[in-house]
Amino acid sequence: MIKKKALSLVLNISLSANIMVIVTWIITDALGYDSISPTYLFRNIGATVVLVGVNTVIGWFYSKNANPLVIGSLHFLIAGTVFVLCGLWAHWFPSDGSIILTGILIFMFIFLVIWLSHYFYWKRQIRKINGKLS
Repeated sequence: MIKKKALSLVLNISLSANIMVIVTWIITDALGYDSISPTYLFRNIGATVVLVGVNTVIGWFYSKNANPLVIGSLHFLIAGTVFVLCGLWAHWFPSDGSIILTGILIFMFIFLVIWLSHYFYWKRQIRKINGKLS
């Protein structure tokens, strides 16, 4: 079980770092820059790795028999805080209050949509399983 979780964490982090390198290269090329600043690349990869690592570790708690609303709320608070901190550190957005608030609202909306879709999916799966057991 621990090996599976460690492998999941390593795979998610390495995949996110590779995706961030590609996205940074595409954005840099689209903006017409000749090269990528090593500091910029390091900050983007570092922030992405931290964000994915935190979300992967928090995701493990969903497999426990805990209240999904409590786990989802903690996941949202921790992921939102880490997102804002990583975004400020990696310069994904300026440190202007209105822009940070807009980013938080967009993050909340996306998080809520994903969480609700997972919730209803698993609720439907449980109903199917219970139907087969009856």
